[in-house]
Amino acid sequence: MPARLLAALAVVLLGGLATATPAAAADLLDRKKLAKQVGAAVAANYPDLPVSRVRCPKKVKARPGVRAACAVTAGTYRLEMLVTVNDKKGNVTIASTQAVIPKASVEGLIAANATLPTTIDCGPDAYVVRRPGETFTCTAAFGDGSRQVVTLTTGDVAGNVTITTVAPAQ
Repeated sequence: MPARLLAALAVVLLGGLATATPAAAADLLDRKKLAKQVGAAVAANYPDLPVSRVRCPKKVKARPGVRAACAVTAGTYRLEMLVTVNDKKGNVTIASTQAVIPKASVEGLIAANATLPTTIDCGPDAYVVRRPGETFTCTAAFGDGSRQVVTLTTGDVAGNVTITTVAPAQ
């Protein structure tokens, strides 16, 4: 009789384990679906940056408030997108953790604030990608041959920047 009891107990325990695995999987977001959602969000926000790769964590719980970071390769840029789970159904909010600013916009901002005609160079990339609070530099070249280094600080993920310092180029 104890052998039957032990066998019955084993069946109950194994049965419980077998059902726990699918239930646990149901508590996770579908990784492939999440990657597609993130890729679609990036493509919609930056249509001229082709999305070639999206990597999201393997296990993101389908619980409201859970956050996960997905890495996206778009054009030549590596972007980070923050995914926040809204509900158990898997609805999510996707937001960039970085500003993706067209270089021409930054150069236009500097030129508009210059007191003399100038040529601005913010580097070879078409976009400036920075987190809020990060700085970057551009060079202003004036007609008289003088040059200045302009340091800008990224204010937010919307791409608002502030000119923080202007110094002679060396």
